[in-house]
Amino acid sequence: MERHAQLAPIDALFPGLALALAIGFLVGVERGWRLRTARSGDRVAGIRTFAILGLLGGLLGTQLGTAAMPFAVALGLGAIGALLLGYAMQMRQRHEVDATSTVAGIVTLGLGTMATTGQMALASVGAGATVVLLAARRPLHRAIQATSVGDIMALLRLVLVVLVILPLLPDRGVGPFDALNPRRLWLVVVITAAISFIGYALARMLGQRRGPLLTAAVGALVSSTAVTVDSGRRIRAGADGPADCAAVAVASAIMFARGLVLVALLAPLTFARVLVLIGPAALVALAAATLLWLRSRRQADGVAMRAPKPPGLGLALIFAGSVAIISVITAWAETRFGSGGGAIVIALGGTADIDAAIAAVGSLPPGSLPPDLAALAIAAPVLYNTFTKGVALLVIARSRRALPGVAALGAASLALLIPILAVLL
Repeated sequence: MERHAQLAPIDALFPGLALALAIGFLVGVERGWRLRTARSGDRVAGIRTFAILGLLGGLLGTQLGTAAMPFAVALGLGAIGALLLGYAMQMRQRHEVDATSTVAGIVTLGLGTMATTGQMALASVGAGATVVLLAARRPLHRAIQATSVGDIMALLRLVLVVLVILPLLPDRGVGPFDALNPRRLWLVVVITAAISFIGYALARMLGQRRGPLLTAAVGALVSSTAVTVDSGRRIRAGADGPADCAAVAVASAIMFARGLVLVALLAPLTFARVLVLIGPAALVALAAATLLWLRSRRQADGVAMRAPKPPGLGLALIFAGSVAIISVITAWAETRFGSGGGAIVIALGGTADIDAAIAAVGSLPPGSLPPDLAALAIAAPVLYNTFTKGVALLVIARSRRALPGVAALGAASLALLIPILAVLL
């Protein structure tokens, strides 16, 4: 078997070595800046030392699989030992415990090795993440100091939902008509819980007026219904009504815009007719979002508001249950009318996932459905989704503060219903 070093000429090794040196230099700049106030000779490692560590790691990587590998490994272990000894002596002199620079040096050595063993992209990502984490010391410490028991419990619930339960669930159909896919149903819980947690964190950091709007703008790209559910929860908990109602309208407007983009990409032949049906509702939702946002800004700054409450999982589980029921009904419709049963099956399927309705219309052979009927098969689920969000907001919030958001969704539903009726009649 030929040796690794014999197969790799110097011009092939140069990019990896250059990256290894750059990684060490980058980490060294951050560490040097962090310790810039220390006296000369008080630092165990600075810019030059970290750059050499990165280069040493790169050279070690070039020797893997060669006769010089034992010597290279011994050299790397020696460098790590020198770091440990130096920082141990420093901690003894200063009477303080800080292993960050020691770990950063070891990581730099490892990333340099990765850079010359065919993993340059991973080494670059690792270097960027390392520098960001090192530079974020103060913000992270402030965040930890400001964290409450409720914050930790909310984070643990999200970890349980995403990292513990989701990987264990089977990705196959079970139950009536094999319509229930446990992993996909739990993904609804994951999305709803994640949006709720992100909204809660943003409200803590940015305030209860700006946090929900930013959450809506990002969360609606995934699920405008989840944003609405979270806004209803926040209003019930005593949050700022106008800001959360504006978030609902923003999420709805983004949902309309996102749907039109998907139609243009997946079902372009129906785009013009879908635009006629959905376009007015999108404009109404945008106007409502603007008015509610301005109203939230005009609210007196001196009005005291309750601190946001950490989100639970109850509403996320209810939402997933409703999706499961709709999935069973859709499967029954497909069994009753056939998998190619046309607009009725597509519209029913779209009640659980608007994207599914758009994709279904786009996948049909040209001429399978009349253009007006194809557009209705997409618009009907959008109308259902918008109307049910208004009902959900009212039921979940249980407060008059939710009425502006309900009115915004009702106006958008009416703007959808009128053109749909015009086509039907």
